[in-house]
Amino acid sequence: MVRRAAGSEFMGNAFVFPGGSVDDRDRRDEAATALQWDGDPEELPWRAAALRELHEEAGLTLTDPQGLVIPTDTADLYAATAAAGGKLDAGRLHWVSRWITPEGLPRRFDTRFFVAAVGEGDGTAADGVEVFDDTWVDPRRALAQGDDGSWEVPFPTRWHLEMLARHDSIGAVLDYADSISEVQSVLPRIVIGDNGEYKVSIPGDSDYDVEVGA
Repeated sequence: MVRRAAGSEFMGNAFVFPGGSVDDRDRRDEAATALQWDGDPEELPWRAAALRELHEEAGLTLTDPQGLVIPTDTADLYAATAAAGGKLDAGRLHWVSRWITPEGLPRRFDTRFFVAAVGEGDGTAADGVEVFDDTWVDPRRALAQGDDGSWEVPFPTRWHLEMLARHDSIGAVLDYADSISEVQSVLPRIVIGDNGEYKVSIPGDSDYDVEVGA
């Protein structure tokens, strides 16, 4: 996990997973050529962006063959990977969820979350601009950090940490991801809780269909 810069316009100072936006470069032929992926071609831009952001923000590069060293300050990850004689291994990403920002908020996102197994000895290096404090952390520990106020953990991040905490191994997490036959979109809603304060509700919650102000 990484801590977003305090001055970020969105989720400043929050602890989250590495990630970011799909750029035009992630949709180009150079990205598709640099990726090792034999699945749905419609997923390529999102997988390319996930691999690129993981490299840029956390210094982790998933390559085929494994272990290729690509400098984090490279201007073009796709070209650098090709020059190193390898591919970015999109097949190591397992798609687990798709979250869409609640309606009515000024900034909205359509976000895909992936899980991947990474070598125990792989180091990380936060970019020091967009994110800081890169850390390997057990999901239960991260949840505890959020509960005691040590970390600010956004609702979607917390939901995924709780999902991870339900499994006792990395293999179990990947098996869970692979068992999802079709990833459903999660559209949270802002509702009023029992204490009168606004809260986030997701499909399946008892108050999801209750209109705010009703």
